[in-house]
Amino acid sequence: IMKRNSLFYTIVLAGSLLACQKEDTLKPLHMANPFAPQPGATDEESKLREEFYKNTGCHLLFNDTLRHEYQGLDGNGKPFYQTELLGLEYEILSYNNHSFRFDYLQTLEQKRQVIDFLQNNLLPYIKDIMPYSLLVANQINEYEKNPETLDYDSIGSPLTYKNIRCLALNVNQLWGLSPEERKTYAQDICYEIIFASFGGTANQKYTDGDARSFFQEGASYYGYPTSNMWLGITYNPLECGFLEDPYGTFFPSAKEDAVAYIKACLNMSEEEFFEKYGANDINGITRKKYDAIKPLIDATGIKFN
Repeated sequence: IMKRNSLFYTIVLAGSLLACQKEDTLKPLHMANPFAPQPGATDEESKLREEFYKNTGCHLLFNDTLRHEYQGLDGNGKPFYQTELLGLEYEILSYNNHSFRFDYLQTLEQKRQVIDFLQNNLLPYIKDIMPYSLLVANQINEYEKNPETLDYDSIGSPLTYKNIRCLALNVNQLWGLSPEERKTYAQDICYEIIFASFGGTANQKYTDGDARSFFQEGASYYGYPTSNMWLGITYNPLECGFLEDPYGTFFPSAKEDAVAYIKACLNMSEEEFFEKYGANDINGITRKKYDAIKPLIDATGIKFN
């Protein structure tokens, strides 16, 4: 559940604080890691999370409240708690005006199914870029602050969202999938993870991120009609560097464009890619975009074949 403003938000770096000692040395104070189960916890969920960490080296979270600790009574005699939220909208030195609401997993059976999916389907793909922690929810709803009304408007339900200390996964599509469908679902998540790794902002068509040279090639097309009625021109998206069907009425968005390339690069060799798409590359734009995005995909270490 989204909680903000009334809660005290803290950022814990490296799970410890430094205390100054008489000998002028710095020594870390021992604190419980809020990403880990409570020491000595014996409930089934804590056991699942502890075993997951032993197997993967990644902390597993089922809600976004890292800790909610009783501190005593305030000046009015009311209980005072120190609460730390995961805070997907926060980075170490920034805040992005987004907020999130979560529909948590409700049963141990759901949590066991998720762990099985993570360990057997997803994590083998992302083992080289394992996040510090994984937050798994049955639904993630994202909101953005409206600068005029200051309200938070819904902007969708992302499949993944990542900040420096957590990768959040929306797993509401997992239930009832066959083994082959689980494989496809895990790969869809990988596309999203790779896209997020490029950085950049949507209102600048992602040209301010690591994949700027890729997105600059399509920035003047994204989301626009493929036909210009005033000039009497109809564009073929395949000749403009896109991999989508050329008979659509609008060009793909920047994200759709990138995900199409990510998917193709992970499932085809370079030879296969240009055998399929090279014939339409009469302006050399597809080659430029491929050469721009392929090294970024390779740098994630995610491979399907």
